[in-house]
Amino acid sequence: MMELGVWIMTIFTGLLGVGGIWAAIVDASAVFQSSKIAFLEHRIGHKSTRWIVGIGGMLLILLSISFVAFPPG
Repeated sequence: MMELGVWIMTIFTGLLGVGGIWAAIVDASAVFQSSKIAFLEHRIGHKSTRWIVGIGGMLLILLSISFVAFPPG
């Protein structure tokens, strides 16, 4: 059985992943104006940055699923 802290970490990580995918799909301007993502956008372009944000969101969702499948500790 997983501890409460692991559940909180799992839910938080999953929500961050969903937020990343959402930002990539709807092209949320607030996300792409942040300094680190704007730097990336300046370097590789807007379309590629949207792909990276979306893939990062999917990876975070996969990480949260792995917390359930293989609980830490």
